[in-house]
Amino acid sequence: MKKLLFVAACAAAMLTAAPAGAAVTLQIVDSFARPNAFGLAYDGANIWWSNSSGTIHEMTTAGVDTGKSVQGPYWSALAYNGANSKLVVMQGANTISFDRPGAAGMNYASLNPTITGVAGGYGGLIDGLDVQGSTLWWSPDVDKVYHSPVDGSGARTEFLGGAGGYSGVEYLTAGATDYIIVVNDASSPRRLCIHQTNAAEVGCSTLPNSRYEDLAFDGRYLYAADFFGHRIDKIDLLVDGGSIFVPPGSAVPEPSTWAMMIVGLAGLGAMLRRTGRRTLMQRTC
Repeated sequence: MKKLLFVAACAAAMLTAAPAGAAVTLQIVDSFARPNAFGLAYDGANIWWSNSSGTIHEMTTAGVDTGKSVQGPYWSALAYNGANSKLVVMQGANTISFDRPGAAGMNYASLNPTITGVAGGYGGLIDGLDVQGSTLWWSPDVDKVYHSPVDGSGARTEFLGGAGGYSGVEYLTAGATDYIIVVNDASSPRRLCIHQTNAAEVGCSTLPNSRYEDLAFDGRYLYAADFFGHRIDKIDLLVDGGSIFVPPGSAVPEPSTWAMMIVGLAGLGAMLRRTGRRTLMQRTC
């Protein structure tokens, strides 16, 4: 049983690298009304989102508010650092990390904040922010995309340059493949683009919204904060017609299907045990 479930889970997690120049489509699977949604982060269980007043709220991946919130230090993009289980915001040349709030209306100053300098940091608003391992990925307001050590121990490195014009940035791992997802504000029309970690562009899709800002990824779906649209979109990214998160032929069964499989296998096990006991009794009688 365990082996069967393990094999099925592995098959669902595998991903073939998307080819360069692929056709990318955004399939919006859900949309949650949130006023002036701007920053986004996923903490392994729920989504944290911030608005233009700097207030950060928690909601489930189904868009249900949990009631937990904190008045943050900045109106800025938002990230989650799994290494220390802290939320992260960035403004100018500093990041501030703090514990997740456990109640409504908390102030970040009560949540063990830590300030870290960012070498070569930007002087204003940060549109995109993510933490991947020991690396901070960030994009200033309609500017270039950079990465730097999250602990501030080294200089920034330019990832996407040119004329700049980027906002949301999300580093995500799907199966065995890593991607950098960015929102290109400078293009007309505006686009969401998938890049490999060497900056090679996989493909882009025209945005169907008013303005995506920060991004988050829950291991299956991408979330995008539509600032002027006052909503958060939950998105499946399709490359050449198929989700990049679920490879062809390995769709994840619905929970009800898993439940039926488990009940069936349990019943089969019970039947085999009863058959074994009857055989043993016949042999001993």
